[in-house]
Amino acid sequence: MSALREQFATVRRHNSHRSAFSLIELLVVMAIISVMTAILLPALTRAREQGRIASCLSNMKQVGTGLIMYMQDSSEQVPWINPHPQATWVSPFAWGGFVAPTPSNYFGNDVDYVLHPAESRPLNPYIAPGANGGDVIPTYICPSDNFAPFARSNTGGQGGRWFTTAEWSSDTNAAWKGAGNSYAVNWWWMNYYYPSGSWTIDQIAPLSHKLIKRNLGGQGSAFVVATEATMHALLADARAGAGGAQSSGWHGNFSRHSLLFFDGHSEYRFVDSRYPFGDGWSIWPSPN
Repeated sequence: MSALREQFATVRRHNSHRSAFSLIELLVVMAIISVMTAILLPALTRAREQGRIASCLSNMKQVGTGLIMYMQDSSEQVPWINPHPQATWVSPFAWGGFVAPTPSNYFGNDVDYVLHPAESRPLNPYIAPGANGGDVIPTYICPSDNFAPFARSNTGGQGGRWFTTAEWSSDTNAAWKGAGNSYAVNWWWMNYYYPSGSWTIDQIAPLSHKLIKRNLGGQGSAFVVATEATMHALLADARAGAGGAQSSGWHGNFSRHSLLFFDGHSEYRFVDSRYPFGDGWSIWPSPN
């Protein structure tokens, strides 16, 4: 019996020794985990961003549906602007959206996207019929909206220079927080009629019917009626011979942005924002 106990104890000691990790084995396992993490993390990040892109495009699609309904009820007009009687500044954001929760200091409180309650935005009866006052409307928020395109560090993008995200305003960390909307209506089509860029909001209405007539039907599938806010700022200087600027959009890819087209569909695609048109897209009216 004593010999049996001794043999059993020896086996236990032997098994105990074999079940322990050596330092080298532990380091090898940690190295393998680190390599796998380095490989998988970018893929997971890309997959997550693809989900955000899909959500952003879904939002824009809803806005596009609301716009079509609005046009049917408004003699084929588009709410390019929504002036407020007390506002000094008119923005491309108050056609929909909601009261900016933390207005950008660039325009202060004297701007339409601060003064218009949700119920006075033209598209909201079709997008969020019950919204009123300062209600936040999720449809107007891009999930990757993470910097606000106000107050660039220099003027224009002459020569096609590229902006980095660091050059945008840092007084608010998202366009929807600073302007109450991630999506800006395209009013740069006015530069087609006034190539110098010298025009006022009062000149938009007389030309709007002419623009819409040119882009109804099949041609509307290429005309951009709204963009993510970053692209709107880049297109300010876009001209046929180049002159705007390029930058990464909210979804992290250089010169790729979310767009809403006149026929109500949305796309996330490459856009050379130095120009007002390209293959399958245009912010200017069709010349035909």
